[in-house]
Amino acid sequence: MPKWTAEQTAAINEDGKNIIVSAGAGSGKTAVLSERVLTHLKNKISITDLLILTFTNAAASEMKDRIRKKIKNIPELREELDKVDMAFITTFDAFSLSLVKRYKEYLNISSNIKIVDNSIITLKKKEFLNAIFDNLYYE
Repeated sequence: MPKWTAEQTAAINEDGKNIIVSAGAGSGKTAVLSERVLTHLKNKISITDLLILTFTNAAASEMKDRIRKKIKNIPELREELDKVDMAFITTFDAFSLSLVKRYKEYLNISSNIKIVDNSIITLKKKEFLNAIFDNLYYE
């Protein structure tokens, strides 16, 4: 069992609230959040009732793996093990996309909406900047 700082312990045990864990790389965010999930599971909250959002797919995958490992060590939580893949442990943008797709009729948008690849965003930024310079700077 790791030795948690006061802030980490508060994040793990805070009850009745949503929390945001923000810290630098290697500071233990994933460890804290996976321990928080385990605490909720021990308090009879199903993993499918939790929303766990990360910034990267790698972090979401790591979170699922750590939660699985923790659950495997606690026999009374074994039924939650099968639910890990159904739980909302995903990225902010993937979760947002799922909401947009679910309510597409209310938003009056196509269901073909997708998350744009970062390389396309970079290319479009360059195109927009070039257009701005062409229209404003060279006049």
